[in-house]
Amino acid sequence: MQFLESLKKYGCNIDVGLDRMKGKVDFYKRLLFKFPEVIEENEFRSLIESNEIDRAIERTHLIKGVTANLSIDSLCNSYTKIVDFLRQGNPQAALEEFDKIENLQKELVDFIKNNAV
Repeated sequence: MQFLESLKKYGCNIDVGLDRMKGKVDFYKRLLFKFPEVIEENEFRSLIESNEIDRAIERTHLIKGVTANLSIDSLCNSYTKIVDFLRQGNPQAALEEFDKIENLQKELVDFIKNNAV
């Protein structure tokens, strides 16, 4: 449980996440340990730079959903804004929002990978 408590410093609302999973800690952890793969497959910046906005929306919406299900509120809130910016035709604002969370996201992914059981 110490691992889960440590996630709070990355903006994870563990209590809500576990509630979503009906209190199934092992299930929550299993999904959480897949999170780095989801992030590493994200080509968000390159999709924006190559003007593939529809695909960027699709990928970003996926990550928004994953972060919502896991209650990683710090990232979910920003991915919600990013999706909205992209849908409004403002990819520059989406990139600026992504820049705000990129380091936190990397730190969280590293923490999860280093603590995967």
